[in-house]
Amino acid sequence: RAHNCLHYRGESTSFPWGGPLSLRTAAGFQRREARRMKAVKAVMRSFSPSPTKKKRGSTTSDTDMDLSPKYDLLIFGASGFTGRLCAEYVASRYADKVAKFTWAVAGRSPRKLEEVVEGLGCKNLPEVVVADSENYASVHAMCKSAFVVLNCAGPFERFGTPVVEACAAIGTNYCDITGELHWVKEMESRYGKMAAKSGALIIPMCGFDSVPSDIGTFMVVLHMAEAVQQECASVKAFHHDMRGMVSGGTLSTMMGVVNRPVGELAALAPVFSDLYALNPAGGWRGGDSELWSESHVPWFDLDMMMVTTPMALAAVNARVVRRSAGALSYGSQFRYSEVFAAEWSLVDLAMGVALWLMPFVFLAAGFLPPLRWFLTKFVLPAPGQGPSKQVRESGRFKLTLVGRTAGAPGGKGG
Repeated sequence: RAHNCLHYRGESTSFPWGGPLSLRTAAGFQRREARRMKAVKAVMRSFSPSPTKKKRGSTTSDTDMDLSPKYDLLIFGASGFTGRLCAEYVASRYADKVAKFTWAVAGRSPRKLEEVVEGLGCKNLPEVVVADSENYASVHAMCKSAFVVLNCAGPFERFGTPVVEACAAIGTNYCDITGELHWVKEMESRYGKMAAKSGALIIPMCGFDSVPSDIGTFMVVLHMAEAVQQECASVKAFHHDMRGMVSGGTLSTMMGVVNRPVGELAALAPVFSDLYALNPAGGWRGGDSELWSESHVPWFDLDMMMVTTPMALAAVNARVVRRSAGALSYGSQFRYSEVFAAEWSLVDLAMGVALWLMPFVFLAAGFLPPLRWFLTKFVLPAPGQGPSKQVRESGRFKLTLVGRTAGAPGGKGG
């Protein structure tokens, strides 16, 4: 997702292919697309970590190794539900298989972190780093010791800001699994220029929201350019055949967004109502409108031949995709929408209804303390809890993306 952080770094990037593509001639389009693909691939390569760690904010030199971070990767919040899963994944896939790989797990409780380390099945065990988001000195020291910090400690609005600030100031690369749209926008506003100056890559929203949607749409756009030499006019994303559960931390974060004074909710309204909330101010705006892009009611889609319902995550994912669309010039009037598609079973139909009603239930809980108490006491898993191993291993989802071109060879509709 390197392409999605170009403007996040606070840079005003000029792309070799200029602004939105035009389709005046097929030959001209192909030449522009060739330059576009070459530039995109160059951008991707430029954001890939080099085998030799470099001094932050500088080019390689003989003295760089003396100033290299101690750890290739540091997982902050590793004692939480998702952080522990990330540590287990790294232990099984990378720890013993990548030469000279160094890593650490970090958090507030050394006892809990030691328990995580003891449960990992690898020889190259991570070191333990104690850091508390309420103690900036400890966060700064933690970030300075790593080449990349993976932040799994949410809610990020509460615990994540010092980590972003430290990484942006030092030049440490950062990614997280947040879906807190308003917080990401605030972090860019406060630390975007600082990160650009230090050379830090700050890449939020690297979990289920919003990697599948963002990368999937990117692949559709590239396919149209390479296979049919056409500009992508729109992409519709359909989540279907979903099985699994949401962790307690995620649900707690969602509850926290709406559980605040009315004045604060009113202040957040402009962010959540802006379809291009993550795009730079005064920058690209595509063809999305409230009516086209944000379906608020169940519908029947003729492309999928399924009943569709709105998804709460679409509000986040769609804005990330539109940011990428503006950064990489998907098209002057590019449009994107995302829904849940219920396959023809009672389970899917029930899930569709649940996904549709979930935001309204959480919003009501924010205003009704008895409902909030009931949900947190009897319905929702607590922070730190989540689906069992059996549920995770049997979990799945499908994401189908339907793209349409602006036109087809011969002038027919796309």
